[in-house]
Amino acid sequence: MAEARLNKDYARRTLGVALLMAALAAWSLYDGIIGWPRLNARMAAARPALLATNLTAEAWLESPTPEGGALHRIFAEQGAKPPRKLMSKMGELRLPQRPEELDKAVAAQREAVRRLLEEPLYSAEDLRAQFIQAAIALLLGLLLAGLVAAKRGKVFIADETGLHGSGFGGQWGWSDLASIDWRRWDNKGIFEVTFTSGATVRCDGWHFAGMTAIVEEIGKQRPDLAPPQAAEA
Repeated sequence: MAEARLNKDYARRTLGVALLMAALAAWSLYDGIIGWPRLNARMAAARPALLATNLTAEAWLESPTPEGGALHRIFAEQGAKPPRKLMSKMGELRLPQRPEELDKAVAAQREAVRRLLEEPLYSAEDLRAQFIQAAIALLLGLLLAGLVAAKRGKVFIADETGLHGSGFGGQWGWSDLASIDWRRWDNKGIFEVTFTSGATVRCDGWHFAGMTAIVEEIGKQRPDLAPPQAAEA
């Protein structure tokens, strides 16, 4: 008798991905509910002091002392560090190297810095995107976990009486087999059994450990339906 049940390696890997999706969902929810609103609040508290200046991005980011420059000092008054996103966006506002463009570029950059400081670090759309990402990640995680749970109770059995077990959907005598599609067996470990009733069952050797023994039993009991290589041997 040959028997195939849920492949533990497949289950572990799939559940591992499901856990990663759940962690991503939790992380996204944290950012959307707590993390990003907290950074927005920190930015709002520092905004009056930030807008009271007229510095270039380079002046904001320079660090003449180990404690940092103007940007660090303003946020240090709140007992915090400048948000990384703010520093990253500041770093994108670079002045040109050509002197003839410098005066115009400085004015444009200061205006860009002012607009940057006036806006929340994370917009309502950014927060909404985190909730959407959390929902998608959670849905994928639940789907993967559900697939493993659905396969957990399945069993495929082949013996001298035929094919049976929950995986095959009932009891089938060897004479009930009409055809077997072996085209994906060698490369993917998958074959499909079609019965005389018209029912078709997909057998996956990656999802269920022991399918090779099932195939060997099929070749033994129904040589006419054996895989091509086995039939030639």
